[in-house]
Amino acid sequence: MADAPPISLDQLQTQQDADDGPGSQETDNRANILMLHGHGQSVGIFHPKTGFLQDALNAAASPCPDRVLPRFTFYYCEAPFEVSPELGSRAWGFGMFDTQPIQGLQRSVELVLRQLERINPVVGIVGFSTGATLAMVIAALLEKKERCGLFGLTTSHPPLKFVLSYSGFMLGHREYRDLYYPRIRTPVLHHIAELDIMIPARMTRRLAARCSKAQVRTSFATHHVPRQPETTRAAVEFVVQLRNLTLRIIVGLAGSGMPP
Repeated sequence: MADAPPISLDQLQTQQDADDGPGSQETDNRANILMLHGHGQSVGIFHPKTGFLQDALNAAASPCPDRVLPRFTFYYCEAPFEVSPELGSRAWGFGMFDTQPIQGLQRSVELVLRQLERINPVVGIVGFSTGATLAMVIAALLEKKERCGLFGLTTSHPPLKFVLSYSGFMLGHREYRDLYYPRIRTPVLHHIAELDIMIPARMTRRLAARCSKAQVRTSFATHHVPRQPETTRAAVEFVVQLRNLTLRIIVGLAGSGMPP
């Protein structure tokens, strides 16, 4: 799977079905994962960085009598805002995340909600940095639909089953307070990179404190999606614990933090 080309949301007749061959659609044990790249990235940049995670999750779904995970198909989506035409890089929003309203966030939230509805139902999101922040915003909206009013949006999608959050952080402006109060109930695994100077540990711990079903893991890493065997294993084990998975999963990963 790591060597496969990225699948965009315009390819919702799944490439994975073709890869699996005839008869693969007869099983109900399947799931979709949506990959959300981060600030300054694109699908082309991000896809090669996440193949190891795809392999690890699908290894847990390998055909065997006692497998506990479905077979995953991974979809990639690009953020709506251009950062560098030369590099083809994109962003989910712009602003000082701890003090300012984030310009463009409403558009990004709407984009993700509409894609959730296209793949509906989905059960989880994985996010890195701004992707983790966006993932937790989406989780909060799906838990309490009235929160969608903060962005002038509506959705009929059910709540998520889990979030995997790498170097995530809270949005600090007062207009976003209702996203985190009361606490987010979706099960979430927060990963902290101890050498991350962009999103220090205290910022991720602040987000974790606003989650009522949170687990926290750390690693000796910088600001990136960690590839260490122990961090990958922790992510897989967290998903395995949630045995009541339905057919589809969204996994959102993203890159560096929102710029000033």
